[in-house]
Amino acid sequence: MVFSLVPLTASPLPAKAELLASNSVTAQFLGTRRLPCMGRTALCPDRCGHAAAVAVFRVIANEAYAKPGKYGDDKAEPGSEILIDAAADVPGQDAAVQETLAALTPGDTVRLTQKHYYADMGGVHMPVRPITELKVMEKTDKPLPPQPENPYPLMPCGR
Repeated sequence: MVFSLVPLTASPLPAKAELLASNSVTAQFLGTRRLPCMGRTALCPDRCGHAAAVAVFRVIANEAYAKPGKYGDDKAEPGSEILIDAAADVPGQDAAVQETLAALTPGDTVRLTQKHYYADMGGVHMPVRPITELKVMEKTDKPLPPQPENPYPLMPCGR
């Protein structure tokens, strides 16, 4: 199953945003996956509207990592996966990132920088993880072997 990655207009990062961590990695684009919502409502996992199409990247090498304080994302280790919501309007993320995501083919090698902020969204404080750099390093002509539709099993809901 293929999901389209639609370019969106991005909103600016709020003025009150504290940088918690930054990861710059070289990664391979594996493709997109549909992740079901893991909420526990009567409509979950597939009818609540919270399921997401995510772009999946496998980390090849971590080029730079910074965690200026106590909190923030851990260092992205080689072999780990980075999941990016392919259609979300992430504050602080340039619209060009969505365009680059839409042009990727499985197997492409990219340089990806993701920052982790704790932002004040007008009374609501929440983590924000914009991609600040997404640069194609190497395009591939050979397709990757098929990836599993969803390697994350559904957790049973208490009904």
